[in-house]
Amino acid sequence: MSKQLLVALACAAQAFAPWASAQTPQPEIVAHLNGLDVEINPMGVPARSEGIEGELLGVRAVKVMNRTEGQITCEFHVPAEARSSTSASPVFNVAPNTQRTERVPGEYSPDQPYAEITCRSSDTPAQQ
Repeated sequence: MSKQLLVALACAAQAFAPWASAQTPQPEIVAHLNGLDVEINPMGVPARSEGIEGELLGVRAVKVMNRTEGQITCEFHVPAEARSSTSASPVFNVAPNTQRTERVPGEYSPDQPYAEITCRSSDTPAQQ
């Protein structure tokens, strides 16, 4: 290949990269961890995508890893109008030093965060 062709291909790749990443935005999870050693990661694929298969296809879910010595309680922030139309519970517990995958209740639009979740020690009462 000529040097000019390589330069042209490199420029085309750079021009295409922002468009490609804009087409598949990384999901954003808003997490309120209250100082706990907890890791929250997106799981599943929110929408069907060509070439992607799996158990959580078309499902929004998160994996919560509790690295503390105590049980934690996590709650998804779900608008009141969406709570009645979803079968997934917005509140769940995670045992010490374990992980749990939970379906994200409610519907989220593409311009909104993937999920918002608050985790606290199960020994700490929930704030109203």
